[in-house]
Amino acid sequence: MSEKLALFGGKKTKTTPFGTGRRLGARELAEVTEAIQSDILFYVFGEKVKAMESSMRTMYGMRFCNGCSSGTAAVHIALGALGLAPGREVITSAITDMGTLTGVLYQLLVPRFADIDPRTYNMDPDSVENLINERTGAILVVHHAGLAADMDRLLATAHAHNLPLIEDCAQAHRTTYKGRLCGTMGDISCFSLNHFKHITSGSGGMVMTNREDLEEVVKLFVDKCYFRDGRKRNPYFLAPNYQMTELQGAVAIAQLEKVESIVTARIERGRRLASGLGKIPGITPQEIPEHSTHTFFLYVVRIDPKIIHCSPKEFTDALAAEGIPAEPNKITGGMPVYLYDIFQHQSAFPGSRMPFVLKELGTNASYPKGLCPRAEEAFETTFNFNITEFYTERDIDEMVAATAKVAAYYREK
Repeated sequence: MSEKLALFGGKKTKTTPFGTGRRLGARELAEVTEAIQSDILFYVFGEKVKAMESSMRTMYGMRFCNGCSSGTAAVHIALGALGLAPGREVITSAITDMGTLTGVLYQLLVPRFADIDPRTYNMDPDSVENLINERTGAILVVHHAGLAADMDRLLATAHAHNLPLIEDCAQAHRTTYKGRLCGTMGDISCFSLNHFKHITSGSGGMVMTNREDLEEVVKLFVDKCYFRDGRKRNPYFLAPNYQMTELQGAVAIAQLEKVESIVTARIERGRRLASGLGKIPGITPQEIPEHSTHTFFLYVVRIDPKIIHCSPKEFTDALAAEGIPAEPNKITGGMPVYLYDIFQHQSAFPGSRMPFVLKELGTNASYPKGLCPRAEEAFETTFNFNITEFYTERDIDEMVAATAKVAAYYREK
């Protein structure tokens, strides 16, 4: 007989607060103070953004890094640097954030959505391969939740079809794949410093590449196509203003000093959680391939409806009563992104269906329900655990214990 759930008057599993801590402190304050005392907050004349870029380049062993205003901006910059013609298609994941797609649409490119591997929730290389056609312009890989996508297969596909590959590393700071850091394997990569990421400057992002031809365009795309090296100002293509401020750069310098310890702590706690969850009948935690590190931006857990007779919402309601927060049906994006109204109604630009359907571009895209069935199923059968570097071993063990308790109850129900 299973233990009575707290939801129904039973004893609560977790009665102590989760471990907490400050993400920002003396180092960030010192860097910001220096920036303010310099009386210069514009990246061109200041030193903080440059120092952050140098730190990031060194940490990742890359030739070029440029700070920008957000992770969304970083993806847009990467696409702009590739110079893809309007109407070309970009293959990306059905499970991602809208930030991955914003730049695609602004460049009048057409998203094509790859289905996922149901064990890792990353892009399925076979699905990517099946989407490639004469209109394909690039592959935009999302390293989802802190786990690397299958880069060997995806890189081989990109090379075989002579396609550039962009890495979206917004959720994958210091994530590795076969010993290589995410963000170092493709043609160009994008990072986020959003409030919710492993490290933060409130907002902010970075674009990295080893390709000199892309680096020149990246610098221009960040800054209205303005030359900042003494050459005459004479923009020759349309570019937004995605500058990073010196204040963002200052905070990012201090955060980069902490990223190793933050990620190490998350990995330790995440592995303990994964190990415990993997022993619970009816619960299938996100698979972590042996050759990859998972840096646990979040952790996806699947419920087997044949064994556990409840919805993810019922399950997480019961977890909440046990003192354990979890989010049902809410992998990144909240639903497969192609089910958003912007794709269903083709409403990116008022009064127009572009870039989805436009005679001048030769485009005619649609995104019906069922397009990526494994992605859609994932949203119906999963919930997320969030992990922070401040959680204790006791916190993790109580998360496992509460999950086992709830699972046992709904197995018997």
